Amino acid sequence: MNLQELREMVGSIVDYDPDVQTYRDEVTRILNELYLDFFVDKPWKFAVKTTEVQVYKDVSVTNGVIATGQRTVTSASNPFRNWMGGAIVEISGSPSDDGEYEIEKFGAVGIIYLKGFSAAGNVTGLTITVKQRYVDMPQDCAEVMAVGLRNPTQTPTVPFDYLSRYRDEEYGLLLSAQGQPTDWLTYDDETVLSPVLALTVADGGGSGGFTGETHAKYTFLYQNKESAPSPDSLVTVATSRSLTVAATQDTGANSGYLKRVYIRTAETNAYYHVSEVDIAETAVGASTVTLPAQYLISQDRLPENSGNYKRIRLYPRQDTDYLVSLRYIYQPPRLLENTDVPEFPPSHHRYLVYRACQELFVKHDNLSHSEVYKRKADIELLRLENNYLSSGPGAWEKMSFTGGDSLVRTSTTLTWLG
Repeated sequence: MNLQELREMVGSIVDYDPDVQTYRDEVTRILNELYLDFFVDKPWKFAVKTTEVQVYKDVSVTNGVIATGQRTVTSASNPFRNWMGGAIVEISGSPSDDGEYEIEKFGAVGIIYLKGFSAAGNVTGLTITVKQRYVDMPQDCAEVMAVGLRNPTQTPTVPFDYLSRYRDEEYGLLLSAQGQPTDWLTYDDETVLSPVLALTVADGGGSGGFTGETHAKYTFLYQNKESAPSPDSLVTVATSRSLTVAATQDTGANSGYLKRVYIRTAETNAYYHVSEVDIAETAVGASTVTLPAQYLISQDRLPENSGNYKRIRLYPRQDTDYLVSLRYIYQPPRLLENTDVPEFPPSHHRYLVYRACQELFVKHDNLSHSEVYKRKADIELLRLENNYLSSGPGAWEKMSFTGGDSLVRTSTTLTWLG
């Protein structure tokens, strides 16, 4: 069932389906809350994704330069790369500035900007080492399940063991240790600061595009991570595919905070990324932003992780570049368009309907019917658990065969090692 069919089934059961947008929005909100909570609550087989994440070895140069009062590090070797935003840089060879700092912004191959840093003196010939100590997880990652090396183009192929934060602290494992990773541990989540000010939009002119009420929001893009969106802005357009954008938040020169614009037209309920490049830190507007004609397929939707990203740390830190295989529970996109379909087996979509009816009957002060649909939802949840619930971390080991003169066939036992 798609979102519209789910709403209609809920309306049919509660015998109340008014043609009132606020009520439909309320039912949609309840369905989405139930859907997202249910999806990430357990390690469902259908809620698991596998992908690969690139991790990088340390990059070192011996010709680093810093200048008094500046927060930049430069190198004529051009060693810096885009992945280094948020990485750790170690400075050595300076009497007053030695230490580790966070890279706030990758400026170019020959320059990086450090967070909370102001050089005490002009120094050349520094040893600069960039370390990817923490690895950001994909935007839709809700929980990491397993990490390892599985790519057939690299050797060896090994799983990594999970290491708890407690054990990491108890053993005092060295952050400086390098080698082929053997363990992984969860690190602190990272949340990107979100914009406070709404942008100003106007009809960009032209013809052959969308018409009517058009909404726009923007996000911050910082260290290759995206924030929650700004407040909404509204404009009514004639027949345009472009908007003029102004008055986005000034984030300051070289702060690393770029601005990314999303548009929702009268024909959609979701926001879609425009085709233009991101707006620079000090720029507060762009002449026009455009949705291509095929935007419903070609453009990404506004992210829904509220700017929160999971992070892990590998132990020891990688000694070369690796493609690390990652298995994780993902957060599905909200059901926004009427044609959006929940991303779990359709034979169980009625679970969302039953749970929504359970809540709505409470709002309608019908507790007996609420209890009926609670029991229906619990039964449907049990069916889901029996069919689609994954086992947790661990392994099954086949033990020796058992047999004897009285047995016609042999059998084995499985022992849980997790």
